[in-house]
Formats: sequence, C-alpha cells, structure tokens
Amino acid sequence: MIPSVALLAFLAAPPAQPPAREAGPDRAQAYYHFSLALQAGRNEQSLEELRKALRFDPGAGVLHAEIARLLRDLGRPDEALESAREGVRLAPDNADARRILAQLLRDLAQSGAQPEANLKAVAEQMEKIVELEPTDGQGLLTLVNTWLQLGEPAKAAPVLQRYLELDPGNVERQLQLGSLYLQAGQGEQAATAFKRALDLQPDLAQGYARLGDVYSQAEQLDQAILNYRKALELEPDDLRLRLVLGDILMKARRFREAQAEADAVLKADPRNSFGLELRGRALRELRDYDGALAAAEKALAEDPTDLSAAFLKVTVLEGRREFALAVQLLEEMLSRQPSGDPRQESNTRLFLIHLGFAHQQLDQPAEAAQAFRRARDLGEPDASVWGYYVEALQRAKDPKALAEVRAGRAKFPEDADLASLEALIRNAAGDTEGAVAIVEALRRRQPPDADVLAQVAEFYQRAKRFADAEAVLKEARALTPRSVRLAFQLGATLERQRRFDEAEAVFREALQVEPESPGVLNYLGYMNANRGVKLEESLQLIQRALELDPENGAYLDSLGWAYFRLGRFAEAEGPLRRAAEKQPGAVVLDHLGDLLKQLGRLSEAVEAWKRARTGEDEDGELDRAELERKIQEGQLALDAGAPPPQR
Repeated sequence: MIPSVALLAFLAAPPAQPPAREAGPDRAQAYYHFSLALQAGRNEQSLEELRKALRFDPGAGVLHAEIARLLRDLGRPDEALESAREGVRLAPDNADARRILAQLLRDLAQSGAQPEANLKAVAEQMEKIVELEPTDGQGLLTLVNTWLQLGEPAKAAPVLQRYLELDPGNVERQLQLGSLYLQAGQGEQAATAFKRALDLQPDLAQGYARLGDVYSQAEQLDQAILNYRKALELEPDDLRLRLVLGDILMKARRFREAQAEADAVLKADPRNSFGLELRGRALRELRDYDGALAAAEKALAEDPTDLSAAFLKVTVLEGRREFALAVQLLEEMLSRQPSGDPRQESNTRLFLIHLGFAHQQLDQPAEAAQAFRRARDLGEPDASVWGYYVEALQRAKDPKALAEVRAGRAKFPEDADLASLEALIRNAAGDTEGAVAIVEALRRRQPPDADVLAQVAEFYQRAKRFADAEAVLKEARALTPRSVRLAFQLGATLERQRRFDEAEAVFREALQVEPESPGVLNYLGYMNANRGVKLEESLQLIQRALELDPENGAYLDSLGWAYFRLGRFAEAEGPLRRAAEKQPGAVVLDHLGDLLKQLGRLSEAVEAWKRARTGEDEDGELDRAELERKIQEGQLALDAGAPPPQR
C-alpha cells in the first residue's frame, strides 16, 4: 500500500502535546503499525494494522481516510463510508480525507442510491477540496463534471474558468467553457470563450461552429451564418455542419441557399434523410411543391417510419391544397404514435392540430373540432389550441361552443383570442350587449397592445360593425404603423364600407412595406377587378399573388374573375374550376355560374348557382337575392328552351 502524501506528512509531524491528566497519541506506535500495514499489502492484515495504528492515535482523521480507502478496495462500502465521514469530522481541513469521502459518495450515486442527493454531497466535498488546494486542477475538473451530472452548467462554468487560469492555453477546455456558458444561456460569456479558443488556434473549425451556435441562439442569424460558413471553409466535408447551416438559412428565409446546402449534403450522401428533409422544406417554401414532394417521398422510401419526412409530406400536401390526402396521411401517422408516451405528446399534438386545420379546409368543422379537442387534452393546457377547438365548434354550430370558450377563459383569463371568440359566440347568440362589453374591455387594456386591438377589430368586422372596426384599427396602426396585418384589416374594412379609393390607398401602403404580400396583392387586385377598374393591373397583381401561393383557391377565383371582367372568358374557366374544386365556397360557385352562363352552358350555370346556395360565405359577400333571381331566370329559360334575359 502506497501511503498518501497527507498521511506521511501527518506521521512525520512531531506529536502534539497531550492535555493535562490525559494521555496523548503515541505517534511512534502509530507509525510502526502503519509500516506493517504497508508491508502487508492491500488485504485484511493491512486493515488490521491500520486499525491498530488508529488505536494509538484515535484522533488522526487521515488514518480514518486511509482505512476508508482500503475498505473501498476490499468491497466493504458501508464501513468505508462511515470511516471516511469520521475522517472528515476529525480532520476537516484535510483534502485527502474529503477526496475519499467524495469518491465513496460518487460510488453510491452511480449505484443508483439517491443519485441527486449524493452527487450534491460530492460537489460539496469537491468545493471544499479546491478551496483547500486551489491549484488542484484535477479536483477542479472533477467538480466541473459533478455539476454537469447535476445539470448545472451555470455552476460548472466558473469552476472551469478557474481551471483555465492554471492552464490558459488549453483550447479544448476553452471550447468546453464556451459550451457551458451557452448551455446556461450566457451568450456573451460563451462568445468570449469561443473567441479566446480561436485566438489560441485560428484554424479551429469547431470554434467558428460554436460561435455560430451562440449567434443562432441569440437570433443574430446573419452572424451565425457567417461563422458557420467560416467553419465549413476549414472542414468542407462536415455534413452535420452543412445541415445546421441549412436550418439557420431556413430561419433567415434564405431558401435558395438552404437548398444549396441540402444539395451539397445529398451529393456526398444521396440517402441522407436530414439532407432530403432540408431540401424538401426549402423547395416547399419556394413553392416548388413537386420537388418538395419528391424529396419527402425519397426519404420515406429509405425509412417509411420517418416522421419528419412524413410531416414534410403533409405540409407539402397542405401547400398544394390537397387536404383530403393530408388527412389520410395524418391519420396514418397518428395511428403509429404510441399512446400514453409523454415523450411523443408534442408530435401527436402537432399532427392533431394539422389534422384539425385540414378538416376545416374540407368544410368538416365537426371533425376539425374532434381533432382539436384531442390536441387540447394532450400535455400542458394551451390557449391557442383551446381557441382552435372552440372556433371549430362554432363553425359546426355546436351548442357546446359557449361553455367551452368560458372554460378556456377561466384557464386563460388574459388571452385576447379566447375573449374575442366568446364575444363572437355571444353576438351570434343574440347577446350583443355582452359581446361588446367583452371586446371593449379588451380595447381598454393598458398598456395598449396592437395585437389585442387587432382582435377587437376582427370582432367588429365579423359583427359587420365596420365603423367600430375602422376606429380600433386606426388606434392599432398608431402603435405599429408599418404592420402589414393591420393595413390589410383596415383596407378590408374600408372596402366593406364601399370606400374603395381609401381602401386602395391603404393596400398600396402595405405593399410599400411588403411588396410580396400575397394576401394584399390578391385583395387589391380582386377589389378593383370586381368593380371593373384598372383591370390589367388587377390581373397582374393577382398573378403575382399566385406566383407566391400557386394553389390558393381564393387567388385562383380572383384570377378567373379578373379574366371574366376583362371579357377573356375562355381563360377564366380553368382558374374558376380549379378554385371550385379547392375551395367550393358560395362566391366561387357564383362566379363559376356567371361564367358558364356567358359561355352558353346554362344548365351547368344553374347547377353551379344552386350549389352556391349551400356554399360557405362567412363574410356575407354573396348577394343571396341576386343569386335566387339568377337561378329562377335560368331555370325558367331552361324549361322554356330559350336563353335567359341578359342583364
């Protein structure tokens, strides 16, 4: 047995003077038996000699520590722990005694016995050790690892900083320090550590990559991209890093560049599922739905259970407005999700939310409500999901809507969306006074919030109180004058009041802020086409909207109607038929009927108008009386075998 330095120092020290009337320790005899223990090796005989030494010097904490170390080696951990604790009690400033106690406590934690409590006790011992021996580098690293095992990077980082004062040129530890600060959410300190590593080793790709992580976490995307690119210049074959860069480029909406990174990954590894998924997402955002779908299908061919690829396919189908296929795929995905597994709850909830929206697009509000209810009941309560559920109930004309929105508001009393929904439901039920009281309370909230005011305005829009909506929207725009959403709402409100020139001015202001806003482009184009002004420009605006969102049924209807207003009837039929397939609302079917009549296909026109009777018209845009007149005149003309009168 090799004695510890602390023990040898203790044995070499002169014996302390014993107190009066009390025999002192016999250090000579203690050392004699300790020598015999050394000669015996690490066995029971050695243990016996150490205990004899302890009898001659019972207050020697370091002897207790040596006995504890030997007991540990002999497989007697309980006795070892008792002896180690006694050693620390008797010699609290002896680092070696604390070191063996820390080791025994770590053994306990690793065995599964109260791991958190025992690791905290290890940390307590190591903190004292490095206080007693500030230059103990190994002790500092052990303390760092202990805090990491406890999930405390914020406590580990300053300890590692102290270690680096002893070893300032250690690049690996500088990188670890930066990672610890990053885990602790201390981005500025993390960046300093990574920059220090790069000062020490300028060609360190990992340093640039980790610095990219810092900027990514801080949402400084341009800086993140710059550093990831520097890392790739040094390690161009690092596919994982290319995928990370691709994700950041997606967040920065630099979709072409993200696609280029995906293509570079796939050139090196054509079956890389992450590369295929990244390529698919980039192409989806670029509206290349065929290419995106091909990427998703290839990933699923490699692994049919790949949920990321399956979800990508769902979002592509949604982009193509193929909601029936999206529903089918989502149901398949949900059937494969393990029930009762909390680790899968977030995925299941996400799939259910998309299922609910797909059912809504298919005009299946009851099915949508069922999906949203299942999503609501998973995991932590979520105000947004509760709102989706209530809105679906309202569309399904389910009487539970009011009770459910009240229950939601009890859980989320400050949520403006739920408050606005309750107001809408109350208003639909005839309780206009109660509805207005809710939204006016929202309007008076302090400090004023543009998003909350937008909710108030939406209530007044749906309630067809357009003057009130206009006033609220002007309040909101005073807070955020460059908001395209608020400009869109105000323009729509002015249009519904037939103040077309004012509406047009607001829409054009919005396009100055966001020239590629498909919603604004379409609304302005449709509004002017519908009233027969600026028809060529209207057509161009709608075409630009469709370039940005080529499968949007509302935009296809606008395109067909613009062609109709221009007298280009043959060109109008294709877009209007596609719009009727994707979004068979009342107005779309009415437009299709008008076109079919103009093309001389009266029976088809009457059929389209009849379908328009039951089509959705949430905004009340359709002139029901005019629709009935067209049906009656068309049917009379068909019955008489003569063309209907032209109007």
